[in-house]
Amino acid sequence: MVGTYAAAVQRLLIGRIVATAGAVVVAIGTFLPWLRSGTRKRSSYEIFSLVERLGYSRSDLIGWGLRLWPIMPLLLAGSVALLWYPRKWVTGAVTIVAIVYAGGVAAAVRSASPISIISVEYGASVAFVGAVLLAAGYLLTLHIGPSESSVTK
Repeated sequence: MVGTYAAAVQRLLIGRIVATAGAVVVAIGTFLPWLRSGTRKRSSYEIFSLVERLGYSRSDLIGWGLRLWPIMPLLLAGSVALLWYPRKWVTGAVTIVAIVYAGGVAAAVRSASPISIISVEYGASVAFVGAVLLAAGYLLTLHIGPSESSVTK
């Protein structure tokens, strides 16, 4: 059993570092250009505020997603803080919400069909890659065996 605890600690540390890097990449990606209309490049925050101002925001889940997008950096920070100082199920819930929310929105924008006056830029792809890194890091921090459960205590 020598090395089991050390391997668990190493895997946990690597997972936390990868998840933190992923959250930073998502946060940076939200500020990069997501769409270009004419000569103007727009970040995710400009897109969603524009969609709401134009009245395309609905009262369903998509509408709430648009209105709550500005809290994405706070959600990412909370996820990373909880990964470094775990609180059982809260860590998983916050991290999974951040992954699904950021990754889903980025994938939806990235897969949108281009219109002649609007083109999709690289910010959504960067945010999606960050969400994948955050998910990979979170999966590395999950505790699989009983000997690893004492790592975070």
